[in-house]
Amino acid sequence: MQKTNFIYETGKIVDLQFYSYNFLKKLNNIIPFYGANFFLFDENEDLLQDPICFNISKLALNSYNDYYHKLDDIRKIAFNQVEPIRSTDLMNYKSWSKTEYFNDFLAKNNLYYSCGIDIHFENKLLGTISLFRSQKDNNFTLTDLIYLELISKQCSNHLHKLFTIENLKNKKTKRKNSLLKIAANRYNLTNREREVLKLLIEGKNNQEIAENLFISVNTIKKHLSNIFNKTEVNNRTELTSMIFKF
Repeated sequence: MQKTNFIYETGKIVDLQFYSYNFLKKLNNIIPFYGANFFLFDENEDLLQDPICFNISKLALNSYNDYYHKLDDIRKIAFNQVEPIRSTDLMNYKSWSKTEYFNDFLAKNNLYYSCGIDIHFENKLLGTISLFRSQKDNNFTLTDLIYLELISKQCSNHLHKLFTIENLKNKKTKRKNSLLKIAANRYNLTNREREVLKLLIEGKNNQEIAENLFISVNTIKKHLSNIFNKTEVNNRTELTSMIFKF
């Protein structure tokens, strides 16, 4: 039941920016962990944005990105693999616990046991999930790995949908910005008029535009009047229609 609820709840998320955080938050109810991170990757397998982290500080993340990633043997061995894996299946802890990476990074941040899985869709890497437990916790079990693999299949399909939606949003935004630039240049709009026009096209009313630009509503009305005069339209509807016909 818990796994079914997890799949249902995370499957309802339609915003890529919120998915990683909510995924980890809900996953902690099924596979308890001390800390975790969720990395997303673009089509070139480059990091898409800062990872979502649980119980891993920004300072620790920065130190990893700046230096310790070069010493991370688990990443070298297991990155971009299909199956979930535990650190205890990869490393000899007796020797590994003597390394700089283990002592100065993992132990310092209370990260002793780890397991993880890479999320793929049709052989394309979408994300990497890493879970950590402290030394006083029990190691991740084979059951945990099975759960992680099952959940990752749903995650793969949903992440693919969210990436597709995000790409469509980005294309729409680029086209809108291009049309706004054409209109602004054609009608010789000032920088402030361009800012007002952009917010208007986004559907904001006068009060919202004023709040965004930290100016009065009366000033917004004056800018709109100037824009209407320059573009020879009578209202917002005509203005929006005209811009999207370029």
